[in-house]
Amino acid sequence: METNPLVVLLFSGKRKSGKDTVTDIIFGRLGNEIAVNIKISAPIKLHFAKTKNLQYDEMMSDSTYKEKYRLEMIQWSDNIRSKDFGFFCRAAVDMFHADKKTCMGCE
Repeated sequence: METNPLVVLLFSGKRKSGKDTVTDIIFGRLGNEIAVNIKISAPIKLHFAKTKNLQYDEMMSDSTYKEKYRLEMIQWSDNIRSKDFGFFCRAAVDMFHADKKTCMGCE
């Protein structure tokens, strides 16, 4: 059964500003039965990794691996969004099954 979240929390900040730490604490306390934390970069990195035959786990890590591809990935994702601005948002909801949660967070 699909539902709409009752609460949506949005977290914004520069790279390395502590968003992951804060959201991990909040969503750790809420639990994954009712809440999901959507990392908006996850579907971008997933689709880019599949397209370029790269390692998704490394793209999501703090390693220098993703830094080699950052500019190309940004240009690639901008091109996708120019054709369909909601593509990655829909992909994130699908990827994290966010339509089935009471509380959804995006960062």
